[in-house]
Amino acid sequence: MATEWYLMTTPHDQVSGYESEALDDFAEEGFAEILDSDLAEDAELCNYDLSECQSIRTVVQNNVANTQLQSITRQFLLPIGTCKAGMYIKYKDRYWLITGCVDDNKMYEKAVAILCNYLLTWLNKEKQPVQRWISATSASQYNNGETSSKHYYLRSDQLLIFMPDDDESLMIDSMNRFIIDKRCKLYEQGFTDDITIDTSKDVITYRLTRSDSVLFDYQDSGVYQFMATQDEQHTDDGYYVIDGKGYWLCGKATLPLPTTSSEPLTSKIVSDSDEIYNQLEPTGFLAKFYDEYGNETNVTPQWSVSDFEDDLDIEEDGHFIYISVDNKNLINKKFILSLSAENYKTVFKTITIKAFM
Repeated sequence: MATEWYLMTTPHDQVSGYESEALDDFAEEGFAEILDSDLAEDAELCNYDLSECQSIRTVVQNNVANTQLQSITRQFLLPIGTCKAGMYIKYKDRYWLITGCVDDNKMYEKAVAILCNYLLTWLNKEKQPVQRWISATSASQYNNGETSSKHYYLRSDQLLIFMPDDDESLMIDSMNRFIIDKRCKLYEQGFTDDITIDTSKDVITYRLTRSDSVLFDYQDSGVYQFMATQDEQHTDDGYYVIDGKGYWLCGKATLPLPTTSSEPLTSKIVSDSDEIYNQLEPTGFLAKFYDEYGNETNVTPQWSVSDFEDDLDIEEDGHFIYISVDNKNLINKKFILSLSAENYKTVFKTITIKAFM
């Protein structure tokens, strides 16, 4: 009676019943048969930025778990040489990041992966938006890599982040801030196409306080880990449209330089009143200019009036223009004050000359 017996369909004529050595010789062919069976499932294997994806067949283990932690981990059995740590597997419309060191048993290789739960966004050194699917878990019980003399923190949540260790991820600046908040999806449902910036929403922000690029380095592959500590939201944290696509980003200081646009930028004339009074002190008008992100900018204004220029006393001082009049014949007359600048749309304000009461 054979103590080791395994019968499989191979192109080789070996059916003696003693197939232990044959199993070693043709193990990969045997696993290929399993992938053709109902035991295997369809999935996609993707690189670090999802720019390259391919369809695969895989055997998935740990589908039915007993704990929450086990439920967000999977083991994927694949043909030898298929994947490496830092790659994604898209399985059942979810992205799973391979975090374990991939190895094989001469029959198949096993990839240990963890569920990705957020699409992280930041700007690289070239001011271009970068996005990576990450696995974020609570790390409030760990040291965040900082010392402080403060007696308390208004917010103290910490997250442990796993992501691919590609060039963009490894070059994230120390103390970089991120928006990590599922409510952003709900906010976007109420946005219209004309919204290019919105910093009015309440969002949860974090900053990088500790990073480790070697702990999960497997020489030929690996993943990048860092700790993010929750901090207070800044007034310029929010939604920004860059090159036609919306992103949730922290801080206007990190936003890219304005790109050339065919649409003129906006400006406005600010004043306490649209009237000037005959024989009284001048009325002041302020010019304000805004960039494509809605931030106020310093631009030299160009003022002009439509009528009575010879009868008006006009004085310019920085962004202000002061106008007064001393001519009774102009009482109840009106003229138009216009404001313009290079690359800005010209705006107008109708001014009425009134008698002093």
